[in-house]
Amino acid sequence: MPIYRRLPKRGFVKPNRADWNEVNLGRVQSAIDKGRLDAAKPVGIAELTAAGLVGKPRDGVRLLGKGELKAKVEFVVDHATKSATAAVEKAGGSVSLVAARAVPAEAAKDDGAEK
Repeated sequence: MPIYRRLPKRGFVKPNRADWNEVNLGRVQSAIDKGRLDAAKPVGIAELTAAGLVGKPRDGVRLLGKGELKAKVEFVVDHATKSATAAVEKAGGSVSLVAARAVPAEAAKDDGAEK
């Protein structure tokens, strides 16, 4: 029997999927309490990396709503869940989303249009 019939087929992995850095609000609050993160300045990927909440910058930051946020913080992230946005606004802060990644001109072309 050929090898391609012997090996299991386990779904599809999208080759250009986004790999997010996920950060919970509870971890952000603990970093603020410990003094590793300044709540007075806007918090983005560079500040989260310097505070040790994010290992290395990937495709962007996704803000998750697990935990409680007490400090008034302005976030500049790529994606935020509804619960995280609601919790930040309840604490008096704001969430601003960075524009999506630019699509290269070659990928934007529709190859099937020219016949």
